[in-house]
Amino acid sequence: MAFELSVNLEYGFTEAGEKIEDRIAAAAAAGFRKVELFLLKGRDLGAIKAALDTHGVELISTVADYVTQLVDPATHEGFVETFREAATAAKSLGCSNVVVTSGRGVPWLKRPVQLAIFADALRKLLPVAEELDVTILLESANTRFDHPGVLCSTTQDSVVVADMVDHRRVKVLYDLYHSVVEGEDPESALKAAMHQVVHVQVADAPGRGEPGSGNIDWPGALALFERLGYKGTVGLELLPTKPSAEAFTYIQGLCG
Repeated sequence: MAFELSVNLEYGFTEAGEKIEDRIAAAAAAGFRKVELFLLKGRDLGAIKAALDTHGVELISTVADYVTQLVDPATHEGFVETFREAATAAKSLGCSNVVVTSGRGVPWLKRPVQLAIFADALRKLLPVAEELDVTILLESANTRFDHPGVLCSTTQDSVVVADMVDHRRVKVLYDLYHSVVEGEDPESALKAAMHQVVHVQVADAPGRGEPGSGNIDWPGALALFERLGYKGTVGLELLPTKPSAEAFTYIQGLCG
C-alpha cells in the first residue's frame, strides 16, 4: 500500500533539538518529504522556510489556534483575525492547509445548536480562506483521554459541521488515533466521512506512540484507507517511544 507519509515535528525528531529547522533536516535525512506543525505564531518563519527549501521538504498543515471556544459567538470576530494571521504565516511557508478546532463545548446548549454556532464561525472565515487560497481542515479530538470537554469529539461532529457549511474551503481531517480512543469503529466512521476527508493522521493506541507500539492493526488500517478510496498523505502525529528515525521504520516499510 503506497501512501506518502508526513511527520509532525512538534513530536517527531525532537532529538534534533528545539529548532524546527534542525528537525526538518533530520526528517529529510530519514526520508520524509512532508512535515506538519502546530502553531506558527512567534516562530522564525524565515529560518523554517530556508530549511524547507534547502532539504526539499513541504509543510502540509498547521493549526490556527487551540484555545478559542468557537461555540461562543462573541469569539467569532476575533477569531477571523487569528485565522488570518495563521493562514498568512502558513502561506509564507508554502502551506495551504490550516486546521481549525472547535474548542470546548458548553453544558447549557444542545449539541446541534453548538455545532451550528461553530458552522457560523467557519462561514466568517470563508472570505479569508478564499483570499489567501487555503483550506480549513476540521479535526475532531477525543474527549475520553486527551481533550476532555471538546465540542467536536467524534468524526461525525466535524462531518456534520462541514456539511452545514458546504463549501470547498472547509474539509475534514480524520485522525485514526482520536477515532479509536473515542470508541469509534474506524471503518464506519471513516466511510461516513469520506466525502469530506482530505487528510488523515495516525498514531497507535493506546499511548499515541508510533505504529507498532500499541494495539492497532496497521496493515488492516492502511488497507481500510485504500479500500475507502483515500489517496492523500498519511500524517504521523504521535509521540515516538524510541528515536524517531527508528520509530518510523515500520510504518515507512508498510507504506513504501
